[in-house]
Order: sequence, then structure tokens, then C-alpha cells
Amino acid sequence: MQFSVRASLEQFTLPHPRGEGQLKISVAAPAMMAPGATIPVLYVVDGDFLFGMAAEIARAISSVAAFPAFYVVGIGYDANYLDFLKLRTADLSPPIGAEAVASMGAIGAMIGSDRNGGAEAFLVFLADTLKPEIAARYPETGGGEQILFGHSLGGLFAAHALLTRPDAFSSFVVSSPSLWWDGFSIFQKLPAFRERLASLSPPRVFVDVGGKEQDPPTSVPPGLGVTLEEAQAQIRAARMVDAAKEFADALSEAGVANLRHIAFAEEDHTSVAPSAMIHGMRFALRHGE
Repeated sequence: MQFSVRASLEQFTLPHPRGEGQLKISVAAPAMMAPGATIPVLYVVDGDFLFGMAAEIARAISSVAAFPAFYVVGIGYDANYLDFLKLRTADLSPPIGAEAVASMGAIGAMIGSDRNGGAEAFLVFLADTLKPEIAARYPETGGGEQILFGHSLGGLFAAHALLTRPDAFSSFVVSSPSLWWDGFSIFQKLPAFRERLASLSPPRVFVDVGGKEQDPPTSVPPGLGVTLEEAQAQIRAARMVDAAKEFADALSEAGVANLRHIAFAEEDHTSVAPSAMIHGMRFALRHGE
């Protein structure tokens, strides 16, 4: 059996759900698959940033660690960096009012009141267009477990997907979620989620955060447009570590039995992503249980 040092890559485009532009879909197949096996699929939003990492992690852990093989599907834009930031914000965020955007200072100015709120349309695209497309192109994934991974604003999107369509995926990896969006309004979706869950087979949910994500910054990258004091205030207001724990506790109270929450002690908002990917997939695929 041939074995490559790099993950496989196939790409195609699909129309964007808003009716203009295209989404670039990237697919990495497992390095090794048992004949006739049903293969799970990991869907990764922010594919421009995270697909490459996810594909290489999948290839490595499923080849040398007796880990179940799985496909990785990245959803991206193939755009320049500034356009990517605008596009991802528009697609991954629930709606937010102009007043709430204004209260976010420099970050709100970057977002803008007209570049957000597309999370529901994006979720419909993933669940009702992309998943059937992947099943048609890769029949070995039909009937396999379907896992959603989102980090940061993508983590907020994964939380939104879980609370509004918990049957869309078998597992949700909610990594460092931006629960602070719109004054933590995502928590208002929990009562309806509890009712939905009562008639469903509950999904598996992994919620993580970097243990250092509430540490006040000591410097600000140039060009960000905020002072150090403003950045420190934003970190305090976001309450990333505390909010992730509160969200996991609320999910447990709502009836999610297959739930794991981890604060990775030595990781920050950026460095936590690989750990979230590895441990989240181990939990989603019940490896070692």
C-alpha cells in the first residue's frame, strides 16, 4: 500500500448560499481505509486556516496511532486575507444589531453592521447541500458519523448549529467559542434546545478552550487599531475560559449526556486549535472508550 508524507487533496466549488460567489471545498481522504468500511467525515469551517492542519492531523493519527480513519472536509473561500475575514464573519455569526456592533469598538468597526448574521443560511448549506454532495462523491462516507469542528468565531457557529439543529451532525467540537458575540445571546437559545433534544438521540459534544485565553495581553499587534488598554478590556469582557465552562454546564443541564469540557492549561486562543482537533476527534469517534 502506497503511503505519502502529505495528506491527499481534492477540491471543488459550490455556489455560496447567499447567491453570489463560490465556496471552495477541500477534501482529504484517509491515508488507509479498510475495504468496505463506513468512514466518518469531519467538517471544518474556516477551511482556509484550519483544513491543512486538520488533514495532516487526521493522516498522522489514523496511520500511526490505531485511530479510526476519517475524511476531512474544509469549507473556505480561496480569498485574500482581508476578504477572508469579512466573508467568515458574515457566514459564521448569528445576527447582531448595529448598537451591539458599535459597542465592540475597533472590533465592531472591522465587522460592520452589514457583514454578519449569515450563520443560519450557512448551516442550511452545510446540512442540506454539502453533506449530500460529500455522500454522493464519496459513497464510503454514507451512513458514517458526521462531525462539525469550529474554532473561535467558528466555535460560536458550531454552538449555534448544535442549539438550533442538533440532529444535523452526530458530534460537535466547539473550540474556543466566541460566546461573547452579541452580549452572550447564544445562551438564550438553550430553552428551545432542551425541548428539541427531548425527541432526539443526543449528539456528542466537546467544548474546549485554552487555559490562558483570559490572561490580559501585555502587547497589541501593530495594525490592529486598538490600544493595549482596550485589548485588555475586550479580553476581560469576553470571559473566554469562564464562558466555555458555563456553556458546557448549561448543555449538561439541558440533557446532553455525552459531553466533555476541557480547558487546556498551557494553551492560548491560537495554540489550542491542534489540541482541540485531536482530543475532540478522539471523543467524537469514541477512541479509547
